[in-house]
Amino acid sequence: MREFISAEAPCFALGLVEEGMRWYGFVALRPGKAIPREVSDLGFRFGHSLFGNENFEVVHFGFEFYGFETYNALVNPNNPLARAVLMTMVESGDYFFFALDSNKRVTAFRSEIGHDNLIMLKNNLARIQASTTTEAQYNRAVASFTKNPEPPGPLLRWVCREDEYLDLATDRLQLTPA
Repeated sequence: MREFISAEAPCFALGLVEEGMRWYGFVALRPGKAIPREVSDLGFRFGHSLFGNENFEVVHFGFEFYGFETYNALVNPNNPLARAVLMTMVESGDYFFFALDSNKRVTAFRSEIGHDNLIMLKNNLARIQASTTTEAQYNRAVASFTKNPEPPGPLLRWVCREDEYLDLATDRLQLTPA
C-alpha cells in the first residue's frame, strides 16, 4: 500500500482486502485529480474485457465516472499477483474498488450485482489462468492501447505489480469507514 500511495498518479493497483473474515479482490486507482463528491456519490460503471490476439492477452478494466472521466487499466494475466486477485474475484463473485484522489480522500465501492458482473472474467478464466503473456507483450499492448483507447480515457499505469506474492499477515492496512 505504501508503494501505491507514493507512486506517481495516475495509476492503479490490485490486491486483496479482508472484510467480514473473508478475502476479496480489489482494484485501487489514483486518478491524479480529485473526483468530485457529487460524481463519486453516483457510483461508476465498471467494464472488463480481454485485449490481445491468439498469442497473448491482457485483461482490460474500464471505470466510467458518470459525467466526469473514464479510466482504463490493463493487467497482465500471467502475473502471479494478478492471477491471485482475478481468481479471488471470480471465486467470490465480489470485489472492492478504491479510489484515492489528490485530496487524500478515499472512496470505496463494493460490488453488489452478484456473480454476473464478472461474467467475462469467469468465461475467460481458463485462458487467463493459462496465459503466457510476457512482459514485452504486455508493454506492447499498453503502447497500442494508449494510441487508441477504447473506451476513450486515460490509461492508468499499473504499479506494485512486481510483488510475486501477497503476504497478508504482514502487508496490511486497516481502513475504518468514516
